[in-house]
Amino acid sequence: MARLDSALRMALRGLTMLGFAAIATTVLAQSSPVQIGFAGPLTGASANFGKDLEMGARLAVDEVNAANIVIDGKPLQLTLDSQDDQADPKMAVQVAQRFVDANVAAVIGHFNSGTTLAASSVYNRGGILQIIPAASNPSITHQGFKLMFRPYGTDNTVAEAAAQYSVQTLHAKRIAIIDDRTAYGSGLADEFEAAVKAQGAQVIDREYTNDQATDFKAILTHIRAQDADLVFVACLGGEGALIVKQARQLDYRGVLLAGATYVNKNFISRAGEASEGMYAFEQGVMLSQLPQGQAFLSRFHSKYGTDPIGFAPFAYNDVWVIVNAIKAAGSTDPKVFGPAIAKLAFQGVLGTVEFNQFGDLKNPKTTLFKVEKGNWVPVKTFGS
Repeated sequence: MARLDSALRMALRGLTMLGFAAIATTVLAQSSPVQIGFAGPLTGASANFGKDLEMGARLAVDEVNAANIVIDGKPLQLTLDSQDDQADPKMAVQVAQRFVDANVAAVIGHFNSGTTLAASSVYNRGGILQIIPAASNPSITHQGFKLMFRPYGTDNTVAEAAAQYSVQTLHAKRIAIIDDRTAYGSGLADEFEAAVKAQGAQVIDREYTNDQATDFKAILTHIRAQDADLVFVACLGGEGALIVKQARQLDYRGVLLAGATYVNKNFISRAGEASEGMYAFEQGVMLSQLPQGQAFLSRFHSKYGTDPIGFAPFAYNDVWVIVNAIKAAGSTDPKVFGPAIAKLAFQGVLGTVEFNQFGDLKNPKTTLFKVEKGNWVPVKTFGS
């Protein structure tokens, strides 16, 4: 009889433990997903860049959800709400308001400097954390917004490196600038002009166009007549490709240097052999030169069956900015984990992610490429 009582007690104890385990499992299963917004151009001329960013962010979200990260006793689960801003500042404001109304935990966006500037005040008023994946105009993070961070280099990063290489290595003395008057193009052109003058060279001409133009021959003819030995192109890839192609058609013999942040496939596919010998910059370092970058490329290709255009790793990093802040704060409440971002320092796929007093990336890097025999070949990484 005593043995029977003992067996009964053991059985009851086992059932009790199973009950506690079931309750714990139920509690874990009841955790609410953290909603992250993504905003970028998913249609239109810049859709390839926007989709590249979205793919990078979604890869990170999927990896986080599979990692069994537990925050305050609950598994961390993320959802990604993607919205198309069409690279239009007015649409960006509408998208931003949607995210504010939905009370998302954070937003990764936008791609263009113009859309980012337009939307940023909406996020600030709504108290929404904004992580900027690619917009590089320096003024964006100098608005005094406390919940804005940019783990990405600014126009200063490219402009200073471009001016240094143009003057000290290429020995350019008479430099012309083509500016497309977007927030990105104008900001980059301004920074480059100031940096060139600081290097002791002369900006002999600054020409203006717009991001819808397709014929640049009048501008290029004027530049060629002034005997410019280098032309700096401050615009995105599509325009830059046409400018390069038309410059070669006009038999311009000087150096063509593009400030576009990632032009590798875009220029080569649109300009072909016309881009031979030109230079262009990419924010960051070559992924293939870093172990964590190689691993990212492998995972990206495994998921999507293709390689990233170039912006995907930055959006991927942005998700991990949010996740590492959540882990550091031990909370999924944006009011708690948002301020923790300022103190983060972690290894992203492109190197250390750490922020300065403006919320910009500390020690940003940029890489110069040159087209040789139809391929983009790295020349030098600045800031390393």
